[in-house]
Parts: sequence; C-alpha cells; structure tokens
Amino acid sequence: MLNIVGLNEYAALANGTIHCWLCQKGVTTRALFCHHCGTIQPVRELDHFARLGIERRLDIDMEHLEHQYAALSRTLDPQRFLIRGIGERGYAAKQIEALNAAYDTLSEPLKRGRYWLSLHSQESGKATEPHPVIKELRSDLDRAAEPAQCDRVAHKAGHALEQGIMGLMQALRGQDWPRANAQLHELDGLEHILGAVRVKRAELVPAGKGS
Repeated sequence: MLNIVGLNEYAALANGTIHCWLCQKGVTTRALFCHHCGTIQPVRELDHFARLGIERRLDIDMEHLEHQYAALSRTLDPQRFLIRGIGERGYAAKQIEALNAAYDTLSEPLKRGRYWLSLHSQESGKATEPHPVIKELRSDLDRAAEPAQCDRVAHKAGHALEQGIMGLMQALRGQDWPRANAQLHELDGLEHILGAVRVKRAELVPAGKGS
C-alpha cells in the first residue's frame, strides 16, 4: 500500500527547535508566515507535497494541485513585499522559487515518478546497457538524411515515451522498484533521443527554411 501522509501530520510538526527569525516564537515547519508577528519565514526543508499542501501520494488530484499552486503564488506575489525590508523580500523570493520547483516536479508525470523513487530511496544509478528501443532509434537517427526521417524517429520516440510513462507509474503504484528504475532509464534515453532529433533536424534544414 502506498504511503499517504495527510496534512494533519504536517501540522503536527511544530516544535521548539523552529522559531520565527524575527520574533523568535515557535512556528510550524510549513508556515509561510509567523503565526505571531506575521513575518514571512525562510524556506524550510519540506518535500514537494508538503510545500504545496497536498497529500503525499503518487496519483495526485491535478485540479487540487493547480488550485494550491495558484493560491500560494498569489500569497507570495512579489508585489506584496515591495514595501517590506530586504530580508523579507529575499525570503519571499526564495519561497516562490521553492514553490515553483515543487510545482514543476509534481505537475509533470515523469518528474513526479523520479521524485517518488527518490522519496523512497529506491532510485538507482544509470543503466550500463541502453534499452533495445533506444538502440533502434539511435540507429534510425544516425541514418536519417532528411527532416522527414527525423520526424519519423521523433514520432516513434514520442509514442514510446508516452507508453513508458504509463509503465513507470504502474510500477511505482505496485512498488516494483527494479521495474520502475528500468523504465526510468528507458525514459531518460528516449528524452535524449528527442533532444538529438531536434539538433539533427535543425542541421538538415537550411537557415531560413522551415521544412
């Protein structure tokens, strides 16, 4: 069963070791502002789910994610801190930076899958042997002599990427960590292929012509 952490568990993280930088009174780990003096707080060590105020689970409610991100972005809008001191403006900038990083990771399935593996300390190093599909696509790309051939490679790689992401999520749901890592290595290779296709296609298309 997947580990799901509710918001009430995060709310219980307040302790005497975390204090407001200004008034020195206790604050919770997730607090953006001090409960006592209202001053914005420095960025704390939080996972991305906690930072966005959503349950820690692989299959997230995207509508809720968007809502939380929008609400927190409005709260941290730089315009709200223009008349504050340098310290508060700096903390606000760091908070919005951390918020954007969390949203960027959780809103994209592949990044979220990789992050989920890291949270469970299950991500392994790079595979020594490329997946057969990657070898085939590399060979096709090496032989490509015109933009249309590059496009066919990109189409194959894009389709394999979509299928691979579904396979990764299935493996993560079942906590099949070896399969998830193997799938992740394949996806890394597919993303690299797509990047190489863009480069080669640009080389094959003369400047000023969009084929």
